[in-house]
Amino acid sequence: MTATPTELTAKARLRNFGNGVLVIAGDAAKFYVETGRFRKQRKIAREIPLADVENVERQGNDLSVTWKGTTETFAMEQASQVEPIYERITTAMKERKKEAEKKEVVDEKQVELGHVTVKAVETVDSLFSLLGNLHGRVDWKIVENSFKESEENVKKLASQANSVCLDVRQLSAAVQERRPKEIAEKTLAVLRVLYEHFEGLSSSVENTDQFHPNGRAARMAIRASYILDDMLLGTVVGDDEGAKESAELLRVLDDLAKLPGSKVDASKAKAALDRLCAEKENQNLILAEIRSMLGQQLKELLVPQQATSD
Repeated sequence: MTATPTELTAKARLRNFGNGVLVIAGDAAKFYVETGRFRKQRKIAREIPLADVENVERQGNDLSVTWKGTTETFAMEQASQVEPIYERITTAMKERKKEAEKKEVVDEKQVELGHVTVKAVETVDSLFSLLGNLHGRVDWKIVENSFKESEENVKKLASQANSVCLDVRQLSAAVQERRPKEIAEKTLAVLRVLYEHFEGLSSSVENTDQFHPNGRAARMAIRASYILDDMLLGTVVGDDEGAKESAELLRVLDDLAKLPGSKVDASKAKAALDRLCAEKENQNLILAEIRSMLGQQLKELLVPQQATSD
């Protein structure tokens, strides 16, 4: 537990205000002047938040404090009082700089995680498309192109995050040898590794002071992607889990929508999902529409600056 700094007090003179008392306590430097007939009342003549101090210098009995572009010079009554006050202010400045540097590192990690998550979503989409292309009469040219897209996404993902280790060599061999069952098994294995990686993300990358893409947002974005892609796959293979998956997807989107700075609109997704039962012949198109809409919203959530640069 950090000890609370003691209050420092010194008699001083401040230009334009005259004689008074300089007090350093908490997170501010306050200069008081005595008022009233018997000068028994104190009035704050100048208050300087330590967070606003840009520079501090000492020379003899003088202590000059620069804040918000203005320099205040306090002439101390006793030279011995200058050094302790100078040390207190410089310590506060060093701590502020340290915290700013720490926040910058955290911000960089969070932005990096946002880019990685966006690329991971694209990788998930391509791997699920590969699974869908194995259903029915297989067009091997389409399967090979689909795998190439997935392989490229995996390489780009690995270049952005060394911690994401996806091995598609066995999947590549299965595609080359045209073994549908093994392709499906290896694709699911890669998807499982990717999902588990994001589920295990450390919450240490989260910053509660100011929102940025964090572990929680990344995990939920990946969950939403898997659910939606699985629903799309279901329209191809005839899986009858649509209602259950729709409810699960909406729960995840509701949580995403509650995150600070989020533009995820769960209501629009719900309106589109409600059409699935009534428009069974358009299920694939409806789900693709939701995926496109959600993809853009997730980019804006995970990498906010991308919303203005795209």
